[in-house]
Amino acid sequence: MNAKQVLLIQLDACLDQNTWFVSLINSIKDLTEEQATWKPNEATNSISEIVHHLIYYNQRHLNRLKGIENEESTGESTFRNKEGLNWSETYERIDQLMADWKKEVEEADEVNLTNWTEIIAHLTIHTTYHGGQILYIRKLQESWNPQAGVKG
Repeated sequence: MNAKQVLLIQLDACLDQNTWFVSLINSIKDLTEEQATWKPNEATNSISEIVHHLIYYNQRHLNRLKGIENEESTGESTFRNKEGLNWSETYERIDQLMADWKKEVEEADEVNLTNWTEIIAHLTIHTTYHGGQILYIRKLQESWNPQAGVKG
């Protein structure tokens, strides 16, 4: 198995394939706006804020991979909803962004992909880490159906 195949497996797991863990997309599926913005306390982030954080980093690195210049970081929180999206739009945005990552890796030449392997591997780990946080929040708010979890 080569690096491209491994990265595609990781991206599939992040996108919508429940494997050893629940994928990001499945962890946020069927949430209402109220559930997505709920916080157990002010010291934590909501699911929506976590997803906006993932949008920020995944888009920033995808742009770099494509050779697109990013705006300079202003030091603002990466958990902010900078685009003013509602929850439905946020869900569609992260779903499309993860699909775009998969497409870029599928189409990448070996030299470019080799230069990006470590970054993409870290991005998928970062995404699954936050997916776990999302599931924890959903369990706290009792909005998680355990039957939607990992395939045995």
